[in-house]
Amino acid sequence: MKTSCFSELYSHPDKYLEEHLARCADLAEKFLDEAKSNLMDEELLSKLVRIVALCHDLGKSTGFFQEYLSSQDDNKKKELKSKKETHHSLISAVVAYFAVKQEVSGLDIDDDIKILLPFISYIAVKKHHGNLNDAATEASLEDRDIEIMKSQLQSIDESKFKILSDNLKKAGLNIDLNKTTVANNIENIKNEMRSIRLYLRKIKQREDLTYYILINYVFSLLIDADKSEVVVGEISPAYVELMPDAVDKYKSQISYKDNRINLLRENAYREVNENEINVDERILSINLPTGLGKTLTSISFALKLKRKLYDVYNKNFRIIYSLPFLSIIEQNYQEFEKILKTNDINVNTSVLLKHHHLSEVKYNDNETELDTEKSKIMIEGWNSEIIVTTFIQLFHTLLSNRNSALRKFHRIANSIIILDEIQSIPFYYWKLVKEILKAVAYKLNSYIIFVTATQPMIFEGDEIRQLTDKRKYFSQMERVVIKPVLQKEMHLDELIDMFDLKDGRSYLFILNTISSARDFYRLLKEKLSDEEIVYMSTHVIPYERLERINLLKKNNIKYAVTTQLVEAGVDIDFDVVVRDLAPLDSINQSAGRCNRNWERKGEVYVVSLIDENNRKYASRIYNKVMLNITERILSQHESISEKDFLDIIDQYYKEVSQNLSSKEAIDILDAVFKLKYDSDDDTPSVSNFKLIDDEYYKVDVFIEYNEEAINLWQRYIDLKKIKNLYKRRSTFDEFKADFYKYVISIPEKTENMPAEVEGFKYVNADSLKDYYDAETGFKPSGVLSIW
Repeated sequence: MKTSCFSELYSHPDKYLEEHLARCADLAEKFLDEAKSNLMDEELLSKLVRIVALCHDLGKSTGFFQEYLSSQDDNKKKELKSKKETHHSLISAVVAYFAVKQEVSGLDIDDDIKILLPFISYIAVKKHHGNLNDAATEASLEDRDIEIMKSQLQSIDESKFKILSDNLKKAGLNIDLNKTTVANNIENIKNEMRSIRLYLRKIKQREDLTYYILINYVFSLLIDADKSEVVVGEISPAYVELMPDAVDKYKSQISYKDNRINLLRENAYREVNENEINVDERILSINLPTGLGKTLTSISFALKLKRKLYDVYNKNFRIIYSLPFLSIIEQNYQEFEKILKTNDINVNTSVLLKHHHLSEVKYNDNETELDTEKSKIMIEGWNSEIIVTTFIQLFHTLLSNRNSALRKFHRIANSIIILDEIQSIPFYYWKLVKEILKAVAYKLNSYIIFVTATQPMIFEGDEIRQLTDKRKYFSQMERVVIKPVLQKEMHLDELIDMFDLKDGRSYLFILNTISSARDFYRLLKEKLSDEEIVYMSTHVIPYERLERINLLKKNNIKYAVTTQLVEAGVDIDFDVVVRDLAPLDSINQSAGRCNRNWERKGEVYVVSLIDENNRKYASRIYNKVMLNITERILSQHESISEKDFLDIIDQYYKEVSQNLSSKEAIDILDAVFKLKYDSDDDTPSVSNFKLIDDEYYKVDVFIEYNEEAINLWQRYIDLKKIKNLYKRRSTFDEFKADFYKYVISIPEKTENMPAEVEGFKYVNADSLKDYYDAETGFKPSGVLSIW
């Protein structure tokens, strides 16, 4: 900020408070200006965001905080930090509340907006170092809170506060900020909160996501600006123009075989990309059979849509490509990378960013590579043109109370969101996902593209624009026939004798549990002792799993046994796929690993496997109703041709939606409407949302598998020499992605549990054979395991 006189009040060591507040306000407004929302008047929203940013750390002006910041005595510093008078967020929130109230008081706007905007600002500032809570709880203040704020106010140096106020006025805070006005704010805030609680009861009766989206949006802008200003400073990622014909150019340099499947792929690609784009159609779908090039097709359409939207809105829309599984993140990221390189674009993280919880923490633009701490801020803030990420990252940003997750919420505004393999969303969340995606599309001016072979009934037919004539493609498919063998349940040793495994065809066995896959692999090895067999499950370290997937892709491997981790997106191809009973959409995904390129006639056998106690393996991990619906539908057919898959899947989804309750989703959706982010009791809240509901509590185990693993473990152990917690975390981030290539998750009640060392169960190289099998992975001593 341009001023020659600072208050001598500090926000951080060596940083003036007004300097931090003004820079945060500039960043928040910059982030806001990058996108266009449909939440409210843009000019008013911009003023609100600036006020919030300029007020968010005002409480740091107290004598208590200034003493804490300047103290050189660690024990004294710890003592001061624990004092409530040192905390700065509540008194800052009170000032923000009245500043926004003054800003909107004379405006001709809806009464609800006029009353709730100050409260939204209050929540954002009050919780900017924490997680969001129930709005009703936030609207409650104790007498003790008031007394603490009065004590804080009294401790403020009046002359310094006057200079601070003058500087903030120059930065755009249009209120008379002095100790008298703040004292009045403190006196009046309890009455204001009583009025707010009345209004909260009123909006609880509405089914409207506007206020939920608005709170998240303002909160996100503030906390991202705050963290970014402190760690990174000025943020100006270079804009790179992504041409709408980039995929066309990429495809023109690839030599495709002249066969049926490539002809259909090209027809589908052209049909999708020749669609006339209507910017009012925000929920879109590319519904095609597996193996018909949905990835390239969706990327190409997204780039064309991006250009169209720039012409209409004069805004740069971000592309967010989201997938359900880590196992397929890498190959989709590589598709983007190859497309960009073919178009002479320098691929760096400001253009293309891969983000999940194990991502490499390195961020660079055309000129520089940032250090680990800055890289982490840039990556977790989604500062890039194209984001390739997981459903976990995306949906836990849309439905969360957590500060770390909500920080990137504002990046979802003005985005083209590609949801690949959308059928992976649990059925009981369909209604919740529908409402939140509609809000994102229409409130945050974004576009949703479903990409799937089995489109669940999340949206009704007239609510979603189909970019393909899906029946035209399904009706021509003759690659695979599904053969249900469900007349009787069978044990693993009966399955091994079901086929002539020496008939010259390749076989992929997909089983439901790690224990059944491991046992069947051993039976298969005994029978085919002279053949190479690939085994995969999540008890095999990720380093080795990737090696085996590449082996299946490149070599002529005839036999593989795996859990369902290969179902979606893993580009492998077998003549015969044998699938243990699963919900029908999972079976269809498994069929996508059979005769993928239409070079022969593929067969998919569905069997119902039972354990030694005659219990179905499927019942351990899948919903009973979904299994019953699947089994009944499949049992009506001796065989099902691929061209009939679409009708079968539609019948399945219709029955699922009619027979299964989505109470869990409805409860969370109700919490969203009520702004109940978290709860002190057992009542449902937004924080209850959990995309993957794993009933088994798991622990992480590091496997010292090779020399690289030995070196990585030593680097991890050396971290304890670093006393500073933030430095320690930052150093771990430098090698975290490589470290987790040797980490597996196992059930907490595993019998053969390794000892814990520095927060991980640890298997060292000397005891490897006691805990880990080079072929089948972790040795659990017979404990029940799921994939």
